[in-house]
Amino acid sequence: MNKKLRILCTLLFLSLTMQSCKNYYYLQHTPAVNDEEGNNIHTLKFAKENIQFVTFADYQINTVNKKYIFFTTKDVDDILKRNIKKTSSGQFLFMYTNMSIYNNLLGFYYENVTLEEIIKDYGTIADADMENGVLYTYNSGKFNVVDIYRKYDGGVVRFINVNNPEVEDPQNKKFHLEVRNLFFDLNKKLWDKNAADFQ
Repeated sequence: MNKKLRILCTLLFLSLTMQSCKNYYYLQHTPAVNDEEGNNIHTLKFAKENIQFVTFADYQINTVNKKYIFFTTKDVDDILKRNIKKTSSGQFLFMYTNMSIYNNLLGFYYENVTLEEIIKDYGTIADADMENGVLYTYNSGKFNVVDIYRKYDGGVVRFINVNNPEVEDPQNKKFHLEVRNLFFDLNKKLWDKNAADFQ
């Protein structure tokens, strides 16, 4: 085997190995601080921006407990490509609740992308319009997904909420209540217009 072929085979093997090891367990969060009600305040960083993001105390960061993680890498790959044509510039969030009925939450940043481009790619009316953001709900394979976008100066952030498909939750009422409480109660300051009534 000549040298060029060996190098090519090695590079191909390494790229396949790296792809098979890929996951969406983002484990680089700075520690949270507690607010006066016992909730956690996280500083989420992407590009040159910071978001103060509040979660209930049962949201876990910087750990992996597969008992409470409902998605596979392929599931997230499919969700990321499903409705928008843009490719994310990077991930900045992975959290999950230690309650099996609730939420797996991921966050991605899309640099130099506008909210209007996101809306155009979806091609449907948003389930909620927060003026500086939009929310879409849909089924992706076995999951119900709540996709939430918020615009920033340099682009758009995307929060992907994924439910546990193995828990009985007619019309996703418990899951959607969790998302409403998280994004439109605890984090209502993120929005120009609150969407606490989305179904």
